[in-house]
Amino acid sequence: MSVIEKLNSISLGAFSLMDLMYTVLLVIFCVLARRALAGMFSRALDKSRLDGSIKGFLKAATSAVLWVIVILIIADRLGIPITSLVALVSVAGLALSLSVQNILTNLFSGMTILGTRPFGAGDYVDIGGTAGTVLNVGLFYTVLRTPDGRDIHIPNSTVAGTKVDNYSANPTRRIDLEVGASYDDSTVAVKRALLAAIEMTEGVVEEPAPFISITRYDDSSIIYIVQVWVKSSGFLASKFALVEHIRDAFESEGVRMTYNHINVHMV
Repeated sequence: MSVIEKLNSISLGAFSLMDLMYTVLLVIFCVLARRALAGMFSRALDKSRLDGSIKGFLKAATSAVLWVIVILIIADRLGIPITSLVALVSVAGLALSLSVQNILTNLFSGMTILGTRPFGAGDYVDIGGTAGTVLNVGLFYTVLRTPDGRDIHIPNSTVAGTKVDNYSANPTRRIDLEVGASYDDSTVAVKRALLAAIEMTEGVVEEPAPFISITRYDDSSIIYIVQVWVKSSGFLASKFALVEHIRDAFESEGVRMTYNHINVHMV
């Protein structure tokens, strides 16, 4: 009697000793194969430019899928009907996906945001009317800190489905102001005062050059438009400073800032 026949003749319950040895070897092979495949996929992800959160999620999901495959292979070897097992897993997966539909929507939206990178941590953005500095872009929520110090968690499904204005995407931004001056002041004097105010403002860049022109004639004043490019990092500080400097420059140049009024001439 050969060794294999002897091993087959030794039974442990419903399985022979040879079957158990094959099963143990299969388990070892499947575990090693799963580890090798997971390692290859992990190294490929590490070389990619994907966000760390996406990498972690994909690694965990891949590991879970590989473990399910290993379990199905071992179950088939042990004589467990995998068709029923697969059907059970499918039903459980469907029920789970329906119960966490909103979570999954936010998850895949978060992966889309992290993959496309419309903004990043530190950018000042406006998401659907909510403006603030991005603190964190997670798989489920994007966290903004508003100028008044509030932290707002916005679901990623909302972020992915609405308009996003990224004010930090470019190194410079343009300030647009409308300034009213009296009809009695010459255009040259008004432009000279506005240029003086611009020169006093920090953060203004030389190119593109500032633009000043008359935009319309109101009842009580001539309206000038002022367009100035400044550094994005100090946009609000430069804008507020320019508004103050315009008042000081008008006073220095003798230009009058007007208000709505009615002149009555008695004949």
